[in-house]
Amino acid sequence: MERHKDRLKSLTRWIGVGVAMGLLVALLDPTGKPFSGWLAYTFLGAVGVLALWGAWRWIGGPNALVAAVAVAVILRLFVGLGLRAGLPALGYPDSEPHQAGYFYLDAYRRDLDAWRLAQLSVPLTDAFSDQAESDQYGGLLFASGLIYRTLSPSEHRPMLPVVMNAIVGGLAVLFTWGFVKLSFSSKPGMFAAWGVAVYPEAVLLGASQMREPLLIGLLAGMLYGYARYRNGDGKIGIAIIIAAAGIALAVSPPYALLMLAVVLVGLVWEVQGRHKAQWVGVALVVVLGLLALSLTVGAWQKVTAGSSPNPLALVGAWISDGARFELFKLERGSGWVQLLFDRTPEWANIPMATGNGLVQPFFPATLMDSTSLPLPRAIGIARGLGWFLLLPFLVYVPFAALRGAGWRSLQTYLTLVVWIVMIGASYRLAGDQWDNPRARAVFLAPQMALAGWAWYHAREVKSPWLLRSGVLVGVASLLFIQWYAGRYYQTPRLSLFKTVGVLAVFAVVFLVGAVVLDVVRARREARLTTDAPEV
Repeated sequence: MERHKDRLKSLTRWIGVGVAMGLLVALLDPTGKPFSGWLAYTFLGAVGVLALWGAWRWIGGPNALVAAVAVAVILRLFVGLGLRAGLPALGYPDSEPHQAGYFYLDAYRRDLDAWRLAQLSVPLTDAFSDQAESDQYGGLLFASGLIYRTLSPSEHRPMLPVVMNAIVGGLAVLFTWGFVKLSFSSKPGMFAAWGVAVYPEAVLLGASQMREPLLIGLLAGMLYGYARYRNGDGKIGIAIIIAAAGIALAVSPPYALLMLAVVLVGLVWEVQGRHKAQWVGVALVVVLGLLALSLTVGAWQKVTAGSSPNPLALVGAWISDGARFELFKLERGSGWVQLLFDRTPEWANIPMATGNGLVQPFFPATLMDSTSLPLPRAIGIARGLGWFLLLPFLVYVPFAALRGAGWRSLQTYLTLVVWIVMIGASYRLAGDQWDNPRARAVFLAPQMALAGWAWYHAREVKSPWLLRSGVLVGVASLLFIQWYAGRYYQTPRLSLFKTVGVLAVFAVVFLVGAVVLDVVRARREARLTTDAPEV
């Protein structure tokens, strides 16, 4: 009885927080009069916080995790409100999305289409059958249209989908923690949860009317289901995977297909033979994967006239033709890229563009850029800094996973997944600084899971290589900061090729010196151990 009262009291507090959150958003929303949308915001806020409370209790999250969830939701809401209010005045005057309060062109188009759909006397399921150009899959169009039609039919309130994305951001924090806690331990789980909460790219996407925040949360949920499965809770684990994959199918069949592939390969890679397989559930996952492939091919055929009906040929054409087109755009849009391509063999263009994509958004460039307006520049700096702080962990973890956990470990598998996705996105999008980081951000949960594990593993085994990875990224940043400072402010600088050369020489000397130092230390410790007197 006492436990029931405590649970009811906790639930009441959480719902109260949701109502207060909705009222605050209604007060600060620049759309219409203050508080005019209070009912819609308080209802959505209360329902969303109720979902967070239920997920928090279900995964057995500690009280400390609530702070990360709260920060995730609040950050996304306030950044969204700031963009709505600030972009018309502080954004680019010739940018139609900025003048309307949207940071992304995709968000602007899709949200307007969702509002138009909500105003029409047609079923909302038309979002799936008559796909708008802004959303060829229809899932987010349907969800936004449903919110508008039911909660705000008389006034277009673009912050309502942002509230939904902010709540999903909180769920992503919870499921990431649950996945890492079950797979590794609670300490790296908390590290990963905070990473998902505050990672700038995820915050910006969650503060916009984009589909990526939903996919981030859905992948985190699928990984949590995977962790439940690998820990022996097969039926519930498979059920979670199927539920998350079903929603992902509506949002983006290609990503649903990729997520299901990650789970299925993981079952073979790491879990097979450890537990009794839930064959019915696994079969359902395979069926969902085939459905995702079918929907993906159907959607792509609608936007690529004359394409082959062969799924493999269509996917191959999408990858190769798209990569060539993005490479063409990259070369046309950047003078220094043209210079670099002119001085190097043609076969090296795609590898260089792919490498360029791996460091986007490029922190030195955003930091020194004097041509951007203050608000877009601040956003670019935050995005670049977030990626450059995460990058040393992702550089360190492949070696740590192989040495510390083994070839068939979950750490090694996640490392392969993350790096294949990163390289694949960079190749397909040829170093694009917007679509490429967005595609990469969908896999934020496994990235932060690896970062959390790497942080605590390096401390546990006293490995200096995580710090050394940070030194390499830091020195590279400083060298390119001096180059971009010369480009934008005419300060003395090395040429681009000399900058790259100095970085290459430093990296080789630094790495060789570090290896030699480790060998000398290991021999010294071995000698001391051998010479130690017997007791």
